[in-house]
This record gives sequence, structure tokens and C-alpha cells, in this order.
Amino acid sequence: MTGLANQTAARFGYISGLDGLRLLAVAIVIAAHYRIAPNVPGGFGVSIFFFISGFLITRLMLAEEKASGSIALGRFYIRRFIRLLPPLALMGLVAVPALASIAPADFSWSQVLLSFSYLGNLHKIGARLLSWKEGYGALEPLWSLAVEEHFYLALPLLLLSVRTLRGRIQAMSGVLVGALLLRMAVWAVAPEHADDINYNFTLTRIDAIGWGVMATLLLEAGVLRREWIERHAQLLLWGGSCAMLASLVHWSAYYETVLKYTPQSAAIGAALLGTLFPARTAWVRRIAELSPVRYFGRISYELYLWHLPVYAIVGHFVPGHFPRIALSMLATVLISAGAYSITTRRLAALRRKFGGHPVEPASAMKPTSAALPTLARSSVPSIQDYTP
Repeated sequence: MTGLANQTAARFGYISGLDGLRLLAVAIVIAAHYRIAPNVPGGFGVSIFFFISGFLITRLMLAEEKASGSIALGRFYIRRFIRLLPPLALMGLVAVPALASIAPADFSWSQVLLSFSYLGNLHKIGARLLSWKEGYGALEPLWSLAVEEHFYLALPLLLLSVRTLRGRIQAMSGVLVGALLLRMAVWAVAPEHADDINYNFTLTRIDAIGWGVMATLLLEAGVLRREWIERHAQLLLWGGSCAMLASLVHWSAYYETVLKYTPQSAAIGAALLGTLFPARTAWVRRIAELSPVRYFGRISYELYLWHLPVYAIVGHFVPGHFPRIALSMLATVLISAGAYSITTRRLAALRRKFGGHPVEPASAMKPTSAALPTLARSSVPSIQDYTP
């Protein structure tokens, strides 16, 4: 296997090209929120993040199960806590007081308390349906962290309760069908609120994560074989990419609110399989493994956390749309790089104590001086760090 090849079976190790996909996801979110590409919804980038989370976390847990015979729940939850909470807490400690100082009338205790305890999606629903005070738009992206955290809590329990690959595939199929049926039920009961509920509620928004889980299970079970993926590489990559674009078309209100997440998530999965595994699409992975791409993909979680608070704060002082965008992007990159360095990077050793698996890329890649020289020369983090 070449240095850019990835194994389809679940294992610990670096996955070539994945950082580039994470950078693509966060770039879509930022472009939408900064109104650079307002016709591309930020939720599409979130769906890519969701898929990657489901794919990677399931791969990790199956690899652990094969290596040790079981999944250590406590150690898994501690690793997730160490990876996710410190960057979030740092952002909150800095951004919330700053936002409160420039817009004190918009401050909402319910938003702050729920968002930073991984219940931000419930606050968004409450603000729409129950007239809770909305709070700061700059904190609204934290709803997606709530959905992911709920997934992290539930998936290990599912894998431990269903021990066969066939049973796990059947269970995840039930989850995916159940999410679609639940969205249909919400539309039938309260169509005027269906968009807010279906977009933000964990059980209705689980599709992309669930499809990521399903992809790993199908690869591990041999249902999706490397030979088949290689033979259909171009169809998976280009067909999946075209299907993703088609999923963004507003076909109807019912499609947008109820049906969209199912075909969109499947399309993301097809494109991801066509990107990560076939030899004939190694050129995509080579682009994704360029040092700047890899580095910014690595700090994508921090970019996601900081981009809107920075945009809101900069916009308070800087007039003009384009100066605001330029200064916000520069500040977001610098702050995110610093936040990554003082949280995720510094806590890498602690994560290793609880079962993290730091690895080097197969190609022994070294960042070039063009990509933030000081920060980018850190060692490649554990595979756990590839989840947003």
C-alpha cells in the first residue's frame, strides 16, 4: 500500500485526506456565516462534520474492541471530555464577556448555560417555540456540539449492547429509518415548527452521524469491499459530489425540512469513500495532505468555535462588509491556532494516558515553513483529534 492508502478495516492510525475534508467542512460553514457564499447553507458543512464524527468514532471503537476484546467506556468518555471541553471552555471564557460588553441587552443566561453544557440545540428550539430569549447569534453554532455529544454518549452503549456486526448494521438501519419517520411525524403534527425541530433536535438530525457509523460498519463487515470501491472510484467521488450539490437545491419545503438529510448524508458517504480509499483518487488525498491544508484541517474544531464570535466582535468596531470579513478571517485563524496550541496540543499527553493513539502520517509528512511555522511543526495528534 502506498503512503496515501488507507485501510478499509477499522484500526488505529492516521487517515490520509481526512484533514482536508474537515477543512472543506469548516470552510463551508465560515463562508455561509460570513456571507461569502450565502447560497451555500452552513448546515451542509455541519453535515460533513457529523459524517466524519460517526465514521471515525465508530472506527476507533471497533479498533479498540478488536485489540482488547471490549470498549472501555470510562476511558472513551474521558478522552472525549479532554478533547472537546477545554477548547470550548476557553472560547466561552473569552467570547462571552466580550459579547456581553458590546451587546449587554442580548445576553441570555439560558443560552450560555445550555450551550456550554451541550444542550445548545434545545435552547435553539426553545427560543423558536417557547419564546426563550435567543441570546447571541455568535453562539448558535454550539447547537451542533450538543448533537455530537449526545451521539458520543449513546454510540458506545449501542455497540456494547449489540455485539455482532450484523446486529449493529440492523440497529443503525433502524436509527436512520427512525430519524426519517420522526421528521415526517414532526411535519405532520406541527409543520410550522418542523424546520426548527428537525434541523436542531438530536434524534431528527442524527442522519449524517448515523450514515458515518454505517459506513464504518459496512466496511468492517466486508459488505463494502476495497475491490468494489476501487472499481467504482470515479462514480463514488464524482457521483457523490454531484449528489451533494443536488441535495442543496430547494426542491420543496417538505424536501428541505423532512427528506433532505437522508440523501445528503448518503451522498457525503459516497464522496468520502471515493476520496479516502481508491488508488485512482490518490490525487485528491495528495492535495488534502498539503501542509497548509492538513494544518488548518487539524485546527478546524477551533476555527468552528471562534469564527462567529470573532465576526460579531470585529463587526462591532469595523465598518464595511469586506474589511470585516478580511479582519475576522485573519483574527479567527490566529486565535484558533493559539487556542489549539494551549489546549488540544498541550493535553495530548493526558489523552494518551487514557488510551489515545498518537500516530505519524504514513508518508512521514513534515509541515513546510509556509504553513504557520511554529504551530504547524507539532506532531500529528491522535486519531481522536480528527473529530470536530
